Amino acid sequence: MNRKIIITGTTCTGKTTLGKKLAKEFLIKQIDLDDIHFLSNWIEKENTAFVKDVNSEIEKHLEWIVTGSYQTLLKDTVWQEGTLIVWLDYPLNLILRRYFIRTYRRVFLKERCCGENYETLKSTFSSESLFLWIFKTYWHRKRRMHHWKNTLFSHKEWLILKHPKEEQKLRNLLYDN
Repeated sequence: MNRKIIITGTTCTGKTTLGKKLAKEFLIKQIDLDDIHFLSNWIEKENTAFVKDVNSEIEKHLEWIVTGSYQTLLKDTVWQEGTLIVWLDYPLNLILRRYFIRTYRRVFLKERCCGENYETLKSTFSSESLFLWIFKTYWHRKRRMHHWKNTLFSHKEWLILKHPKEEQKLRNLLYDN
């Protein structure tokens, strides 16, 4: 069976980091949705073009790991193709700790993200900050994922991780397949 894995969760759960590790370990193509969605200077790709580009990328590979959210945009395409949905359902305090560490690396150490972009101190304190985004989306995404698991995608295989220490469960599952 071809492994078509979706790693999803709220902002700052480590979707991309986990996906990169697994891609290297299992020799599966990792596709980061933020890299496709954001053009330079934080310009967001138009939704139709984004979905088309994501679909085009996954069609190139028999197996893939898609990392990111964009759940409602991709529920009729990528989510239909996925064979395993990995939901990083981490507690808010862990997500916030990761946010501060990640923001420090991106702002002060100039770590590149989301394609060719860089975060700035100004963006960190703007009305579009990731910090505010976490609070805007955290509970809503939890409700959506519970709903989708029990309805729209109940026929899919799900693995819900509540803490990064549980990542070995995913590795064991992938080694068994």
